[in-house]
Amino acid sequence: MVEQAIYELYGNVDYILFDEIQNIQGWEPFVSRLRKTKRIILTGSNSKLLSGELATSLTGRHVDFTLFPFSFKEFLRFKGVNYSEPLTTRERAEIKNYLREYMSIGGFPEALLLNSRQIVNSIYNDILFKDVVQRLKIKRISRFKDFSSAIISLYSSEVSLNRIARMLRIDYKTVDEWFYGLTSSYLIYSVERYTGKLSRIAENKKVYVVDMGIIQEVSIKKDMGRLMENLVAIHLLRKNQNKGVYFVKGEDYEVNFLDEKNGELIQVTYDEEERELNALTKASSSLGFKPKIVTWDMEEIMDYNSKKIELEPLWKFLLR
Repeated sequence: MVEQAIYELYGNVDYILFDEIQNIQGWEPFVSRLRKTKRIILTGSNSKLLSGELATSLTGRHVDFTLFPFSFKEFLRFKGVNYSEPLTTRERAEIKNYLREYMSIGGFPEALLLNSRQIVNSIYNDILFKDVVQRLKIKRISRFKDFSSAIISLYSSEVSLNRIARMLRIDYKTVDEWFYGLTSSYLIYSVERYTGKLSRIAENKKVYVVDMGIIQEVSIKKDMGRLMENLVAIHLLRKNQNKGVYFVKGEDYEVNFLDEKNGELIQVTYDEEERELNALTKASSSLGFKPKIVTWDMEEIMDYNSKKIELEPLWKFLLR
């Protein structure tokens, strides 16, 4: 009946888009049959349409694409802001003001349309309860919400699930399952430590939150350096579609990101600091990737320990 209605309303079309079709029981055979003659686009925010489950339901050819909240470039476009290089001093100042606003409210379109932080909180709760609690059949809802708040408050930090389990007095298996729920709903992203071509998974992972507005709503502590790092992480994950982004940790140094696709080691800091430069040059010498520092405002090419290091302001990095 649905297929007949499509032909009656739209005729013989080439593309058919279904939004939130995962809420209809038995949708998979219908879509599998329809895609033999049509190009099908499925969109949805519900956890039933997560890529792993989609791959199981629809065998054969399909392409998964993760859609993030607005990037900073999309945020500027939404605001009607258009700039072209080279920027004037005034234009640079305006862009940095927009960046501060973006770091405060985030990139959820609904929140931007209504200019409301309350919408961000509603989106956060919808993700928790519709995409995690219902899907994993979580019973201890209050404790789970405490866990989610604890994880989000650790944005841009290494996370020890064992430590969180002890702190919240919950068994490790439950905490591990809840952490999976948060990552598989795309509320948070975990970045692994890079330890070489054949072995990349090690101990703890670093956690980043999908949208700055959620950090502002949930986390009590707001640290400018960590907020900048979270922005850079989500930018890299968006560009690379969740692939090839790691953090680097040696015996006496740590670098925020290794962007394997673009061959860059990236350190994020509000100002250029000696400690950050030392860590970056050591990692670059060890791994052979180009060193870069993302700062709030500095832009130059620096010679340090026989290495050329590019310093790039955050706003410019996010517009690449």
